[in-house]
Amino acid sequence: MTVQWAPIAVASARRYLHDQAGMRAVVDAAAALAEDPYPADGFHRGRYHRLRVGAYRVLYVIEGDLITIERVDQVATAE
Repeated sequence: MTVQWAPIAVASARRYLHDQAGMRAVVDAAAALAEDPYPADGFHRGRYHRLRVGAYRVLYVIEGDLITIERVDQVATAE
């Protein structure tokens, strides 16, 4: 399978570049989707898949042999 990043996903991930370790984890997790597009800790609803990576949520779509990362967001923490 091939993993690609939608332009909006790149833009949304750029907001978190101050967290280099977190973004490295997100990029590594996105790349790992090529081997396992349905990880055990992932969540599926409709055509969208969600994967939690540390403090971030990765939203992606699987279409045939193509995985498109649609968005990266920081998960809200309860305080």
